[in-house]
Amino acid sequence: MSVISNLLSLKRDPHTQFETLIRPHLKKLYNLAYRLTGQRDDAEDLVQDLLLKVFPRLEEMQSIEKLSPWLSRILYRQFIDSVRRKKRSPVQYIDNEEAVYETHASESAGPQDVVNAELTQDYLIEALNKLNEDQRVLIMLHDVEGYNLQEINEMTEMPVGTIKSRLSRARKKLREIVHIMEPDRAPERVNGEVE
Repeated sequence: MSVISNLLSLKRDPHTQFETLIRPHLKKLYNLAYRLTGQRDDAEDLVQDLLLKVFPRLEEMQSIEKLSPWLSRILYRQFIDSVRRKKRSPVQYIDNEEAVYETHASESAGPQDVVNAELTQDYLIEALNKLNEDQRVLIMLHDVEGYNLQEINEMTEMPVGTIKSRLSRARKKLREIVHIMEPDRAPERVNGEVE
């Protein structure tokens, strides 16, 4: 077989085509899954389930102009389905009370900086976890992961106006929670400045 024939057969191989389409989006999908689930194993499982689900839809994927929002929407829906299944399950799930996100201290940061960063991170995670699921997901999608309103609309099929109002209410609720948790530092932590 000639080199050209080998290349052509690789291009026709569905596994290679799928990998070529998916690879540029894997990191963003994993980050989104991690933000939604809060745990590495669950995030990896969610992405793996997504890949298994979309592989048979290779031809459809090849015709989609913006693949990232489409994949993110499917991932988001899978997450929502898994949350619903857990709520209906008779098995009791034990919450992991350890910090959800690992901190990676800079090599140049001093011990006080590391401790302050960890405390701030723990504090914010605790505040985010006090939001209801819908509010937390919107904050994570928009403010943490950086999805724009149109992309969130494509993922959740919520009207953009509804997303805006719910995001505004979620931010307001987060400010209230932060204020209750630590009234002296609330304006600094939520707004980035002291009032």
